[in-house]
Amino acid sequence: MNVSRLIWGIVCLVLAGGLGVLNIVLPPESLMFQVGDTNMPWLPVIILGVVGLVLLAGAGRSESEATQNVAQTQHKQTINQEKAALNKRLESIAWGLFLVMLGGNLLVPNDRVPNGVWSIGLGLILLGLNAARYYNKVRMSGFTTFLGILALLGGLTELIWKLDIEGALLLIILGGYLILKPWFERRQLFGKAEQS
Repeated sequence: MNVSRLIWGIVCLVLAGGLGVLNIVLPPESLMFQVGDTNMPWLPVIILGVVGLVLLAGAGRSESEATQNVAQTQHKQTINQEKAALNKRLESIAWGLFLVMLGGNLLVPNDRVPNGVWSIGLGLILLGLNAARYYNKVRMSGFTTFLGILALLGGLTELIWKLDIEGALLLIILGGYLILKPWFERRQLFGKAEQS
């Protein structure tokens, strides 16, 4: 049994329960959790509850099982030079697109392009890179996928709703990644391209 997951799962559920009780007992305007201009005091309760349940569900798995799974996975992984070369070409293309976009950003005055367009472009480049990796059966990079989603959602919120909430999105996406991490590990979607 993973004791740290058990403890943190219980802590998250206790915090979610405490916030839920406060939301019921106190008047609606006394608890504030702003998302844009809207007060959403139940959002932290839901997030903490889901994280707590996921941690408790993962606590039952023994560390020896996890160690055996990691050892088996490492044994199966071999370096594939062809996929490593393909990954390098894909990364070079993405860097080229990024530099062209950065040059366009420096060339075009800021008042001519709506806020968020450059972030959307960066997000599409990073997500396109990982989509090409996935299509060619090369492992995707969790870091660039994370940054691509963050840039795309941040740019869309700036463009459509005129909100600058990239910091909040960073936390939400990071929490979502941590919740889904066991699923990603089972499917072996993220990792080094050479080990595809």
